[in-house]
Amino acid sequence: MESTPRPQHRSSWRQGHFLCLCETPDGTPVFSSMKVFLPVLLAALLGVEQAHSLVCFSCTNQNSNFYCLKPTICSDSDNYCVTVSASAGIGNLVDFGHTLNKGCSPICPSPSINLGVASVGTYCCQNFLCNISTAGGGLRASAAVLGLGLLLSLLSALQRLGP
Repeated sequence: MESTPRPQHRSSWRQGHFLCLCETPDGTPVFSSMKVFLPVLLAALLGVEQAHSLVCFSCTNQNSNFYCLKPTICSDSDNYCVTVSASAGIGNLVDFGHTLNKGCSPICPSPSINLGVASVGTYCCQNFLCNISTAGGGLRASAAVLGLGLLLSLLSALQRLGP
């Protein structure tokens, strides 16, 4: 019974990769098809445009950053991850609440504003999951400052009503 010659296999480890060198019975290497495949694969990969991959955390009307850790893949028109936080109150005495919104946006909204008793903080960034922190609603007026302003206003009004 005559056996058919089979390709010989030599294998070795090189730089952490397994390399298989196969030969035909006459000693010709069997990786000539790889010489054609690799350049075609490389040309295909270089010709492909990089996909839009902006990913941002998103949430709507939350009162804690804990509920705003949901990753969202942005659309091709979105260029920014945005965090907007708003709060209202008088120092630490009266807190009317705060809200937090995060998501993708084609533009970066206007910067933060502070109206004394209410403030809105805005933070924009353009990297993968970069809007992890809150934007900070900004500083609100302290109770002492507002109380002093109210007292001075009342004194001024009483002075005008006086004799």
